[in-house]
Amino acid sequence: MTTKYGELIVLGYNGQSRNDNDRNVLPHNSRFELLKRPRPNGVIKFRDHAVDDREKTELLKSSFHSVTYTLCRNKSVVVEYRLDENSDMLQIGRSSEPQIDFTVVDTYLGVDCFSPDIFNKPSQSTISRFACRILVQRDEPHEARVFAAGFDSSKNIFLGEKATKWHKKNVNNDGATTTATMYAWREVSVDGDVYTLRKTRSSPTRGEKVDNESNILRDGTLIDLCGATLLFRSANGLACSPTREDLDQTLDRLNAGRPVCPVNLNTLIIPRRKSDSLFDSERQPYCYSNCGHVQGRHAWGHKDKSSNKDSIEKHRCPMCNTESGRIIQLTMGMEPTFHLDSSALNYAFNPCGHIASEKTVNNKNLCILKMQH
Repeated sequence: MTTKYGELIVLGYNGQSRNDNDRNVLPHNSRFELLKRPRPNGVIKFRDHAVDDREKTELLKSSFHSVTYTLCRNKSVVVEYRLDENSDMLQIGRSSEPQIDFTVVDTYLGVDCFSPDIFNKPSQSTISRFACRILVQRDEPHEARVFAAGFDSSKNIFLGEKATKWHKKNVNNDGATTTATMYAWREVSVDGDVYTLRKTRSSPTRGEKVDNESNILRDGTLIDLCGATLLFRSANGLACSPTREDLDQTLDRLNAGRPVCPVNLNTLIIPRRKSDSLFDSERQPYCYSNCGHVQGRHAWGHKDKSSNKDSIEKHRCPMCNTESGRIIQLTMGMEPTFHLDSSALNYAFNPCGHIASEKTVNNKNLCILKMQH
């Protein structure tokens, strides 16, 4: 039986495959399993070579993995890596080349699924072709570490003359990628050290080194690839999370209680996914952003924007008379790896409206809404 180290889940797909409804686009997964390889392929830093251009060309013809730091036009440092029998390496990036284990494409977050802006996507990806690599220890407890940049088809990581790079106190070289690899929210370097964020992602000046933090991935760590964000769940964490069937049963119990809209006096049904067919339905529940009361869609207390460009749309709650700037369509969060339990679904994330238990939303450190029934 293959050992499972954990999973990486792309934020923004609510448990579904990226292109479930688009047969004209190559499928891109929204989750990836980190599995133990039949043979180890991890690498560990071995030695440095200070070389000129001619020597560098000859050196890079060798079969070993390497990181090349170009110091000036004809001077470089090539860091040689050798096989580490105790670790597995998994690489992530936009490239579909065979050395990339998990191909990730851009996620366009923050755009409402019914907004026409969702079609105005940037034509150029911001994710690096070789974004990052993860090294996992083959033995228990399978410690996983993340590093910026992945090796290309020639087993090289190349940081050009203008790339952000520096000498460390131990005389070794290190560097950062143009698009940056961040987690929770620090920047991790090519060598695996942790730094505060740069002023901008492409800034040539690195952040301050954070000595008391490491690049070890813990259950629930978020990895930002500048275009997509990945959630890391460890195998132990996944074993304690609910299944899709558990979430289905929890939602069925909630809907079986037949919650009623206090204005329309009709039964509300929380769907498993957002749908434009339900968007204007009286059975679709909505939550007032300021007070948290849940109701169906109705016109009571609704105030449109006036001709004044500075005015905002307002919604007055008939339950408590509180004004809210928006009402939020509620739907079930169906990605099991995001949930820590299958308790009562009394909370919703703001502003997307996905519902979850108190334990789950408190763990994510995000802005939430307490729903009032």
